[in-house]
Amino acid sequence: MFNRLTNYWFGGGEEGPGESNPADQAEEVRRRRLLLLGGEGDSSAGDLECPDDTASTQQVGERPPEPHSASHSVSPDRSSLLGTTSPTSLPSTKGGVPRMVPQVTGSAVVTNTGVADKSWSQWSDQPSRIPPDKSESGRSELSVERRTSLLISRVYCVTLTTDPQPAPQPRSLTLLLDTATSNQTLCPDILNEVLFERVSMSPSELRECQVEVGGLEIVPLEPLIVPYLVTCIGRCDRETAKCADKELLEVLSQCRTAACRMIGIVVLSNDTWSPQNPTQQLVDHMTTISSDQYLLTPNTQITSDLVALDNLSPEDRLTVFRPILSGLFRAAEGCDLNSTPTIAHIINNLIILTGDKHIAEVVTSLPEWLPGNPDDGAAYHGTLLGRFLRCSTIRENTILQTRRYVSPYFNRGVINTHDIAQHSSSQYQSMIETLQTLTSRLFYNLIKSPAKQQVLEWIKVCLEANRNKAKLVASFVAGSGSSDGFMLNLARVLLKLCTPFLGPLNPKLTTLDVRFCSPGSRSLFPQPHEDKILDKIDGLEITKDELCELGDPEQFNFITTCFYLTHRALQLAYISPFDKYKRLMKSLMETQGLIQDMGSSPLNIDGSVRDRFETLFVEQLEVKTHLLHPEMSKNVLLFYASSCNWLSILSTSADQVTNVDPKRTIECVPTAPSKTLAMIPSYFISATCQFLINVRYFAEAILEDFQSMDYFVTFLVLFCNKSWVPNPHIRAEIIEALTVFIPNERSKSSVPTINREAALASNLLAKERLGSVLLSLFVDIEHTAQFEHKFQYRFHIFELLQYVWPLSSFNVCALSAEVAGKEEDTTVLFTRFLKLLLNDANFLLDEALRNLEEIKKIEVEQDDERGWSELDQATRQSKLSTLAELKRMCTSHNILAFETVNCLNYMTARCDGMSESDHHDVTYACVTPLLVDTLVTMLNYYLKELVGNTQTKYKVRNLDEVKFKPGKLLQSIAGIYINLSSEPSFVSAIPRDGRSYHPQLFHDTSAKLRKLNAGEDVIAGIQHVHELAEGQVTQQQDEELLAEEAPSDFIDPILGTLMSEPVLLPTSRVVVDRCVIAKHLLSDPIDPFNRQPLQMSDVIPQEELKARIETWKTEQLAEMRTKPG
Repeated sequence: MFNRLTNYWFGGGEEGPGESNPADQAEEVRRRRLLLLGGEGDSSAGDLECPDDTASTQQVGERPPEPHSASHSVSPDRSSLLGTTSPTSLPSTKGGVPRMVPQVTGSAVVTNTGVADKSWSQWSDQPSRIPPDKSESGRSELSVERRTSLLISRVYCVTLTTDPQPAPQPRSLTLLLDTATSNQTLCPDILNEVLFERVSMSPSELRECQVEVGGLEIVPLEPLIVPYLVTCIGRCDRETAKCADKELLEVLSQCRTAACRMIGIVVLSNDTWSPQNPTQQLVDHMTTISSDQYLLTPNTQITSDLVALDNLSPEDRLTVFRPILSGLFRAAEGCDLNSTPTIAHIINNLIILTGDKHIAEVVTSLPEWLPGNPDDGAAYHGTLLGRFLRCSTIRENTILQTRRYVSPYFNRGVINTHDIAQHSSSQYQSMIETLQTLTSRLFYNLIKSPAKQQVLEWIKVCLEANRNKAKLVASFVAGSGSSDGFMLNLARVLLKLCTPFLGPLNPKLTTLDVRFCSPGSRSLFPQPHEDKILDKIDGLEITKDELCELGDPEQFNFITTCFYLTHRALQLAYISPFDKYKRLMKSLMETQGLIQDMGSSPLNIDGSVRDRFETLFVEQLEVKTHLLHPEMSKNVLLFYASSCNWLSILSTSADQVTNVDPKRTIECVPTAPSKTLAMIPSYFISATCQFLINVRYFAEAILEDFQSMDYFVTFLVLFCNKSWVPNPHIRAEIIEALTVFIPNERSKSSVPTINREAALASNLLAKERLGSVLLSLFVDIEHTAQFEHKFQYRFHIFELLQYVWPLSSFNVCALSAEVAGKEEDTTVLFTRFLKLLLNDANFLLDEALRNLEEIKKIEVEQDDERGWSELDQATRQSKLSTLAELKRMCTSHNILAFETVNCLNYMTARCDGMSESDHHDVTYACVTPLLVDTLVTMLNYYLKELVGNTQTKYKVRNLDEVKFKPGKLLQSIAGIYINLSSEPSFVSAIPRDGRSYHPQLFHDTSAKLRKLNAGEDVIAGIQHVHELAEGQVTQQQDEELLAEEAPSDFIDPILGTLMSEPVLLPTSRVVVDRCVIAKHLLSDPIDPFNRQPLQMSDVIPQEELKARIETWKTEQLAEMRTKPG
């Protein structure tokens, strides 16, 4: 039979299995069985029916009954050797004389008489086909042939005889009729024939060919081909584990190989075995985590054995493994994170299969390798690789829930304690880590194969299809590309592929080629839609031709490709989920605040408020679990640290495109960066900064534990230079990223900043350049940033300035020394900074107080219950909406206003370690003729508003809600007065302000400070300022009288004051006071009389007129003093 069927399958025969009449086959089986039993083929046996034996239908994986249970005792209804009657009643037909056929149970033989004996010869009237051997306690030693036969029988659960067999043989075996006709014993030479006959048997034939041989172990009958062969392999491994005989070990190895090869044969000829479908059986096996006690071999080991088969031609290998690959990928459809064991099992098998480069190449040719629409980011979920990347706790394409939400991962009990939530989150993070690791190994195998370019192309087109995720609006729009979890997993896979060259000093970084994104590059990467870091050097455009001169290689190495693709993936992966997480946390805090206002806690409330709180808590936990995965966050930091070091060295190199040594130290910073920065996308910087910022807010401990933060400091300080990054918005992101290195009092975080502060304090580049970088950006964003953005940008500058200002190592205050001798030069950086600082303070304080006044008016209306109730619903709703908007704006203005005023306060104070000369340079710079009047006018006005009779109109119901802290603001303003009281020009300007100054002003201030428990030194300082100011009143009154009587050519035409230093404007030929025109040019560099461009260096001093004014002034003052009264 074996020869006939193998000849047919491999081209030698005409008749295949299953083509003959089933009735004839059954009759043939019965006839041969009777012959094996020694009979003559009595036709009466053909009338017997085959009962449906439950043992024969037991499936793989079901636990078989215990061997010694009562259910396995001898009973007259056990199926016989023919599958019809009990073996105890089967008549022997040898010589026409009926004989009793024994049933062996353990070592005893049981007949239908119920008498048991240990002697086989007493019950047999003919010798066995293979004489029984004796044990060591009286039986002869088993021969090698006998032991080999028993071993094969035990592994394959087959037999060539109905004779009983000693333990540990199984109780029932399958009788192989065809093989038995030509062989007396089982041996390695006929393994293929044995297996072929066994797998060729139909379920009915298997049931009919079951014989019981007296063993103890009950092995379930397996009618399916592949599960049977797999269990055979498992039994081989079990026997191998306990066998010490070298000859038998060799037999077991041959048995195992034969079973593996038979799996390959049946899968190769899958259609021949219909309807069994061995291919699907094999796929089912590979996707199932079996609990079968006989399957001791891991499923993946079977896969490895199949891949290692050497009896298949390359064409046959593809024929075998292509449907297997398809089946495995198909089995992963619809899986989620709760299916992690199954998915991991599938991926493990795929990893083994794709370890063969020829099999791996097949993957990219499967129908669902690419989506139908490659431009649809969401379509990549259904691709072969996307089925593994989509597994995440973050739900796909969802916006914040407003209804009760049931999470597939976290039940609502997680809100009870932090430990429960943390434990649940850690479990899913472990699952995510497992899948990411396995998926990256699958990608790695595919990239090592001839399909490398197709895999990189898949990643490239997937990223390009999701390019809109770089826009913040993507987090608000459902269906905008691939899910957040998908993108995070893809980024992690790429990070793992980058592992061999990660590390700031990794020598493999020298192979990075900066031309990957250059104009006309033939890389897989598309030309990014974002700007490049640099488009000009010293005001000159960098042309495409100039960049192309640097060359473009025919093909980029894998490290370069992987580096750029990872950068892009990280950018696209984090924008949307971080934005979603921020909004969830904001909503959660608002709901928690509402619960606290109710005087309760989340655990003690019911109804819609509790539902909303639970929904928001579970949603944020879903996002947090994947987004802030600790291991991935560390990998991202390591990648960005490596990138930052490479970019820093690249930017200070002489137009190098490759071979940038990551170990080179930056000893001297050039005035202009390398031209190669024009090839680097700007999101390299933006994505790095945003990641640092977000991790600082939500997982600060990860930053503190990271040991390579100094590379970030060097990069951020270097690239905050206008020459390196002309775009002020990107530089503002850099400044915000630098705040992660200093303590954040507003966050009230318990995480220390010791390591990060040390990284900043020890960085030589930061000490040298950070001060000028901060002031330069503060000035640059005045005309380049949107009005509402510039205050937010400056807020982070204030944070850094307040930290580094008192540190002598940074010596920021030294920048003020440039003002000396250039008091009217509007181009001096420190002067421009101070001017804008005063403008901001004026605007923000004015807006904050105005909003407070409007809020107060609406609250007064609400307090009038009768009047409020008389308003119609639409009017009330409109006023409430206005009130909410006023509170929002007022809160922002109050925060920014205080930071602005406080900045001026700590800058004018003398810090510990600051020299007297440095302090004088700072205070002098603040009271130059360009600034002093603006400064004093602002201070006097807001001091009056805070301590005068008008202060009551700013007392809204809840000052904390709008962040209005009048006490702290008053003390900060008082500090500025005290700090600058040593400057005569400042003191003389105080009473000169006729708008707000009054002798009572400082008395009211002292009284208010005393109520606030301010220190006595502060109160004494304010009283001293009052005394100094009053001393200037008489002198200023005299000057005002002089101005009224002065000749017209002595009067400034702009302000109408007596000129002290007249200058001529060259284009309009108008004479004005120097300090007046200097103030004007500080904000508007044109001649106010003819709108022509004008610089302070253009004005012409009028020395002769100045002398005349001084002479006249002296004479008039002397005359005034001689007059009585």
